[in-house]
Amino acid sequence: MNKKKLKRDLDSYHETQRAEEYKNLTFTVVLVRPEHAGNIGSIARVMRNFNFNKLVIFNPIESRENIFSYETQGFAMHGKEILMGADIKEVEDQKDHMSEYKNLLKQFDLVIATTAKGERNSNIKRLAIFPMDLSFPNSANPLNIAILFGRESRGLTNDEISLADILLRIPTGLDYPALNLSHACGVILYEIFKKIYIINIGRGIHPVLLADREDRQLLLKIIQNIINKLKIRTHKNENVKFAFRNIFERSFMSKRELSLITGLFSKVDDILEDLDLYEN
Repeated sequence: MNKKKLKRDLDSYHETQRAEEYKNLTFTVVLVRPEHAGNIGSIARVMRNFNFNKLVIFNPIESRENIFSYETQGFAMHGKEILMGADIKEVEDQKDHMSEYKNLLKQFDLVIATTAKGERNSNIKRLAIFPMDLSFPNSANPLNIAILFGRESRGLTNDEISLADILLRIPTGLDYPALNLSHACGVILYEIFKKIYIINIGRGIHPVLLADREDRQLLLKIIQNIINKLKIRTHKNENVKFAFRNIFERSFMSKRELSLITGLFSKVDDILEDLDLYEN
């Protein structure tokens, strides 16, 4: 294994990075009338997990004091900065809830709402798609996207949902489809994260680098040498070679694993070479 090449690969390695075509997308998580501070803190934490950092808390039922309390910060963990930087938009007269809600949504180019209902598709206002079916435009201009989550007790109302562009529902068992608010948020943010980020197999500061085609070809060449020295019949020779190639192509082999396997086959090749010289 080329150690200089391995070092270059390690130095340039990024486990996750925003895909170029989605770099103009900005996401804001909007909690509409949240009822429990603990869930708000947990959402800040899961936002940090998946690189979302903008949080709006609209017309909360929970008090501002509890939202920013030490206990809620404990739920947020490393998402504390997201929690403390959240934009709380309170509505003094609840008669103004929908008008203020509409004003809030005007600042976004795309509004995604969420629901736990809609599995029967009987309500035209709740025709939902699954998160895995969601797609985002390749926008040359900045695109501001809101992801709306409703109350823990009953979610978003039909009127609130009607102002959204897209409605999402997480597929669950039909006997109990309702998820905890923070859990639902985590699932949806994870699905979005997978769509907008390039995710490489790795282990943080000790990444697992996948073997590339050049590395695999070197191993196959050594295996071909061994096949030739074992004098395997011609009609089986190619089949054995292709069997190894197919296995290597199907597997996610790391550079470290391939290096160990290559070392083993190289040793076998050397032994066969010595035996052939001895016999001759």
